[in-house]
Amino acid sequence: MKSAAEWREILAEVNQAGGCAHPIRLRGNLLDRVNGELIETGVVVPCKDRRAAVCPSCSRLYQADAWQLVAAGIRGGKGVSPEVIEHPQLFVTLTAPSFGPVHSRSRSGVVGRPCRPRRGADSCPHGLPVACNLRHADGDPLLGEPLCPECFDYRGAVLWNAHVPALWERTSSELYRAVARASGLSTKGVRSLVRLSYMKVVEFQRRGLVHLHVVVRADGRDGPSEHPPAWLGLEVLIDAVNDAVARAGVSVPSVAGTPTSRASWGSEHDVRVLVPGHDGDSTAIAAYVAKYATKTADGTPWLAHPIRSTAQIERLQLRPHIVRLVRQSWALGRYKELSSLRLRAHAHTLGYTGQFSSKSLLFSTTFGALRQARVLHVKGVRDDESDYDGEWRYAGRGYAHPESNQVAESLLEASSRVPHNFHITSTDSSTTP
Repeated sequence: MKSAAEWREILAEVNQAGGCAHPIRLRGNLLDRVNGELIETGVVVPCKDRRAAVCPSCSRLYQADAWQLVAAGIRGGKGVSPEVIEHPQLFVTLTAPSFGPVHSRSRSGVVGRPCRPRRGADSCPHGLPVACNLRHADGDPLLGEPLCPECFDYRGAVLWNAHVPALWERTSSELYRAVARASGLSTKGVRSLVRLSYMKVVEFQRRGLVHLHVVVRADGRDGPSEHPPAWLGLEVLIDAVNDAVARAGVSVPSVAGTPTSRASWGSEHDVRVLVPGHDGDSTAIAAYVAKYATKTADGTPWLAHPIRSTAQIERLQLRPHIVRLVRQSWALGRYKELSSLRLRAHAHTLGYTGQFSSKSLLFSTTFGALRQARVLHVKGVRDDESDYDGEWRYAGRGYAHPESNQVAESLLEASSRVPHNFHITSTDSSTTP
């Protein structure tokens, strides 16, 4: 039976790590500000992993920071001029092309429609039906699975995911060119007058292909503090986005005798106008973007870390379709012509080689600035008489007390039931080394 003093020690350890699921233990010196003595001690700090499947507690903090980044870029604040809310802004969703029909669920109405109805449907070359009349419910394990795995282009899907970062870079360049065509100026002339800022986040569909959700904003040359030229309004920006998405494409190298192909966006993309002064837009879009910032490729811990061997792939307890994509990424990694993509290192992200969230330089504040502000706040309210001093060294992972894990899990579960208007103070141990 634990004594009250022992439970206080356990709670203090969990609080110091911010309820982290996998804290890091450090050893170093604590400076007593009263008598100047150095005392060797240990601390636990959060792992700061952004992925909810790895550490729910740290991912919540990352998600909150991502929300702040997006909201500040839309409506101002956190060092961003509040005038930015009057700038032309769009919320753009870019999709992947089809690499084969998959089971899906219609979202067009309340009553679900058949998955893939087709009159007089035949079979594919492998003898499987090319139609599906089921009305899939949310959570149906068939959702995202190909109607015929043999017909699905797994190689093309993985290579498309791998080229999304280059495709987005080409799209952002095409966006300036599209604005130049609309204005009658050169691209260089447009860049001297306009800055097109963005923040984007990656969403993996159930079919294992990447979608991008992007907030695009038009500023003057100096960024959010300067209005864009009068001729660059919402209609011009919308047309420029549509033009850039249609034109953007990158070459996919030939593999094992296949011809060189071209990676481009899917035929369906969505452009939503963010209404100036409408606070609901900034709140909803920021929450939507932040939600995907903490995901793994399939939302589970199985793909939270790089794959090390084919034996590990065979042990994955995932949907067959996702395992096939992982296996294809690993197989393509052996080709010399694809070595720059490092597909084996990215097999756990189904070939995708980029960041899960990123932004242009002047879109808004930064994760680093938000962390530093939190450090200063904690230092300002902390009333102890000690400072962390000198160098700190790694001493291991996990809590010192076995009960701390259970306490951290219980506190996290309890906090998820707290009403949204009730605030829990969370410490970020960036105040420690």
